[in-house]
This record gives sequence, C-alpha cells and structure tokens, in this order.
Amino acid sequence: MQDAAIALPYDSSDAMGSSTARSLGLGMRALLVLAICYLSTEIGFAHKIPPHNISALWPTGAILFSVLVVSPIRHWWVYIPAAYFTSIINDARAGFPISALWFIVAGLLEILIAAIGVRRFAAGIKAFEAPQSLIAYFAIAVGVAPCVSAFVGAVPGGAESYWFYWRVWFLSEALAYLVLAPAILTWIAVARGDFKKISVERAMEACFIVGGLLVIGIVVFNSPATFGATVPALVYLPLPVLLLAAVRFGPVGINTCLLVVAFVSISGAVHGRGPFQTDTPAHNVLAMQLFLGTVSVPLMLLAALFEERHAKTNALQESEARFRSMADSAPMMIWMSDTQKNSEYFNKGWLDFTGRSMEQELDDGWTQGIHPEDADHCLRTCKTAFESREPFNMEFRLRRRDGEYRWIADYGIPRYAPDGAFAGFIGSCIDITDGKIGELQLREQREELTHLSRVAVLGELTGALAHELNQPLTAILSNAQAAQRFLAQNPTSLSEVHEILNDIVVEDKRAGEVIRRLRALLKRGETQLQLLDVNEVVTDVLDLARADCVARGVKLVRELASNLPAVRADRVQIQQVLLNLIINACDAMSACDPRDRRLTIVTGMHDDASVKVSVSDCGNGIPADEIDRLFEPFFTTKAQGLGLGLTICRSIVAAHGGKLWALNNSAGGATFCLSLPASGGDAR
Repeated sequence: MQDAAIALPYDSSDAMGSSTARSLGLGMRALLVLAICYLSTEIGFAHKIPPHNISALWPTGAILFSVLVVSPIRHWWVYIPAAYFTSIINDARAGFPISALWFIVAGLLEILIAAIGVRRFAAGIKAFEAPQSLIAYFAIAVGVAPCVSAFVGAVPGGAESYWFYWRVWFLSEALAYLVLAPAILTWIAVARGDFKKISVERAMEACFIVGGLLVIGIVVFNSPATFGATVPALVYLPLPVLLLAAVRFGPVGINTCLLVVAFVSISGAVHGRGPFQTDTPAHNVLAMQLFLGTVSVPLMLLAALFEERHAKTNALQESEARFRSMADSAPMMIWMSDTQKNSEYFNKGWLDFTGRSMEQELDDGWTQGIHPEDADHCLRTCKTAFESREPFNMEFRLRRRDGEYRWIADYGIPRYAPDGAFAGFIGSCIDITDGKIGELQLREQREELTHLSRVAVLGELTGALAHELNQPLTAILSNAQAAQRFLAQNPTSLSEVHEILNDIVVEDKRAGEVIRRLRALLKRGETQLQLLDVNEVVTDVLDLARADCVARGVKLVRELASNLPAVRADRVQIQQVLLNLIINACDAMSACDPRDRRLTIVTGMHDDASVKVSVSDCGNGIPADEIDRLFEPFFTTKAQGLGLGLTICRSIVAAHGGKLWALNNSAGGATFCLSLPASGGDAR
C-alpha cells in the first residue's frame, strides 16, 4: 500500500536567502556600531581637558558594552572589531605604538568583564529595574571592570605617574558606565516595548522635565566660573528636577536626566565655565566626577525602588484582575473575607444566584439570604473556623433571586499573605439541592428496602414466634380456668386465686415482651443513632431467635466479652443484621446431624480497636469461588433466596462506619464477622 504522506520538496534557495538576509542585517548593525563608536571616540577626544588631556567620561567602552549586553554572544565577534576598527586603522598607520596596544587590551578586558558580569549576575538590560540587580551592576560595571582595566591602561604612564593615570582611567570609565550605559540600555528597553502605551500627556511631561533640566544645567554648569564659585550651592539646583524624574519616570527618566547633567557639566568644564574651575584641571575633573557619582548612585537606587514597587503593584493588580476574571467565569459561587470576618468579595456566580449587588452582599450583608433555621449554625461554623484558622465545610439554605431557598455546600480555607500573616478566608459554594432531593429519595428507598427485608426475616420466624406466643397464652388460659374453679368452690380459697393471678401476670409479661420485640423490628422509621451495649443487643436478638433455634435443634453458645466500649448505632438495624446472620447460620446447618448443630456468637475487640461480633456455624462452609460474591446484589446460595439479605446487611453496617465480612472455619463451617467503631462513650 502506498504511503499517503506527501513530502514537500526542500528549497535550498529559501534557506540561502534567509541566511543572506540575516548576514546582511548583522553587517548593517556592525556598520552602525562602527559609526557610533567612531563618533563617540571623536566626542571623547573633543572633551579632553588640557594639559593632561584628561577625559571626565570616555563614552566608547560604555557604548560597546551596551551593544554586547543586548546582543547574542554569537554576534560579539562582529561588534567588537567594528567598534575598534577606527582605532586599529589609526594605530596601524602609526606603527602600532605600545601604548595603543595596552589601551586596546585594557578596554577589551574591561568591556568583556562588564558585559559578561552584568548579563550573568545583574539581569542584563533589566539591571536598573530592581535595587538588588542595580547594586550588582554598580559592583561589576562601575567597580570591578574599570578597576581591573585601569591597572592595565595606566602602565604606559610610567611608574612615577602610574597611580595618577590609574585614577584618571578608572574614574573616566566608571562614570561612563554610571551615566551613559544606563541611559542607552534603558532606552533600548523602551524601544523594545510598546510606544503606543505612552500617552501624549506623559510624553509632554517628560519633555518638560528634560527641557527644564537642560535650562537649569546650562545656567548652573555653563555660567562664568566666578559666578559658580560665588554661589557653590547652585550645583544642587538640578536635584529637585532629578528627583521628579526618578519618581515619575523611573530608571529611564533618571538615567536620561543624569546623562543630560553629565554632558552639560562636562561641556562647561571643557570650555572653562561652571563651578568646577576653582583648582587645577585634574582636581576640577575629579570634583566633577565625584559630584556626578554621588548624585547618580542614590537617585538611580531611588528610581529602581519605585520601579520595583510599580512592577509589584502592576503584578498584583494583574493577578487580582486575572483572579476576578477566572472567578467570574467559574461554574461556582466564590467569596472572600478579611481578617475581621467581613466579606470583601463575591464573584459573578454568587451575585447572579442571589440577584443582589456587590454592595448589598459585602460585610455581613450576605447573611440576609440565609434561611432563618440555618443562620445560627452557619454563623457559628464561620466563627469557629476563623478562631481556629482551619478549613470548614458546611451546608445551609440560601435564598435564590426568585425567592426559593436552595441547599448550598460551602467550603472555606484560610488564606495568608506572602509574609505568612493571616489574611482571611476564601471559599466556594455549589448548589446541591438536586443532590439533596436525590439523596433523600435514595435514603427513603433504602429504608423501605431495609424494612421489607426485616419483615421477610421475621416471616421466616413465624412458626417459632407463634409457638413462643402460644406457650404464655396457653398458661394464661389454664390459670384463668383454674381460677374460675377455685372461685366456684365454697368457701373460696383466696390464696390460691392470688397465686393464679400472679402466674397470669408473669405469662402476660412474657407474651408482651415477645410482641414488643416484634413491634420494634416491624416498625418503620428513620435511623436513630444512640450509644448501645453490643452485648445487650446480642442478648435481645438471641432471645427473639431462641424459639426458632430450639425448633431447628440448634444449640446456642454465647461468649460475650466484658467491659466492651459502647458503639453509636441504630438498635433496630443492628438487630436486623444479627438476626439475619443467625437465620443464615441455622439454614447452613439444616443438612447437618442435629447433634452437630451449634451456633456460636462471640463479642470482643477487633484489631483496629473496633467492637467485633462473630456468628459461627458448623455447616459445610462457603465454596471458595463464591465467598467473594456473597455480598453482591441478587447472589444467593439458597434455593428460595432473593440475594438481598447480605447486601442490605453490609450497606447497614457500612452506613454505621463498620465492616461485614465472611470466612471459612478451619474445623468446618463459616463465620460472619461484624465490626463497629467504638464511640468511647458509656452505653448505660
């Protein structure tokens, strides 16, 4: 059979085309890096301050560092030569002087340490969005990388001026990583985002801040040197605007404004203007660098704090919006409360069910819809759960929007803040009215079936019970006839009549006890759990079945343990189970020799600390292939059986939290075991 799959032909020209396009794009970006680095180098040379040609901020390394941080590592080999292309060409024309080689090695070492370190330990382009990553950026890019490269770059200066050139190199490079690289990286992050989200008002505010700062910077840092020396406090005039930029626009705002201040102040110093003209050029540059550094670090940290707080607030709002969206679409009713038990949220499902508004349901308004008969139980359950801070589960009736009360299953759990503080409860509710109706109908059917089964069991005892009642009735008749004869005599023997009447009373009570037991078993009613003494229940059942056992020639043996704990059960239903097991045991011994018919009932404790009752017979036992099916509906080993007796017995025991099982005896016959949980109470 031919394969139905069709293989599409591979077009090598498409792959070659896409590869060529990628290479072309990479080449264009490399040319852009070359151009920018060339211009930055020229700007750096143009802003050197004589006579030592000290540069307050050398931009080329910071620019290449920014490119490497945002670019895949596999492209670095293209960008690095592009950035140094102009320097390499100029140095080649000059015959590659030793100082140029030292500067290139020092610069590459610095850029690689900074780029790799920031990508690995300072979150890369997101380094300025949180205080932790910003501190790592300061340590790596502003501290370690310039410090290491300065040790190499200061070598050509000679031993006598080594530490002077080390300081000049370090501060110049560090300041570039402090004010230039952050501005580039944050603007790249903005460019990668969605400009459409920036409103016109927001853009105008940003322009106003930058424009105002530019005006202030020109006034402060490009004023005559004597004016700055007369009023030195003017250098702090840009601080309010910088603070506003940090608070309103976060990292991108403060980094942009710091770059403006840096270039305005450097430009003023190069042209002999501004407050940094009171000493030698080296000291003036040092003072300006220290000023820019001390202003930049705290303001960048402040902006990072606000950015982190803003990000957390946005994440929280987004999480809340996502939760509310999911909660409103959930096929259940959801609620939340605070630590003071006041409800603070209901989802759309709840509001649609009750037909009320959120304002009506908040605090304790939701309690107005609870059925009056369920209100106390509901509020008490909630109070207990809040005090213990444990999950709760309850059922109550809640008024629907059409006025009908519906049964609600409510499940609540405590919720906690990230720091572990208790924040209240959250819960969900579902309408279980239909299930309640079905459960009620099922329970009624089960009770009816149980009652019919009980009647059927008693029907098998009809002959024995008739004999049991016939004996006291016959005695009563005989005593009454004897009393008539004594009363006919003259003189009448009143003492004999008195004894006869006493006998009649005794026999009447005996007959009444038999009828009482029958009425209790025949009565149909709801399950009534109470503390029971198992030995007492067994004794009552044996008294009821004694006549039938005597008629069948079965010997009853009882071994009742003392000091058994009470069980919580329905007396009539447990009697029904035991009576059914006794009749089954007698039926199982019907084919045995009358001398071997022995039924043993034993009470005691089971291995799981429950109370156990076992009914053992001396019959032929249960076939191995049928013992697992004994409790299945409609399975029976009797010729006239319906196969429901043991099934009903097991369901009764299971409803009481107990177990019912069967096993074969090693000496012959079978044993049915019944276990019920001990309640720990006193049956008396």
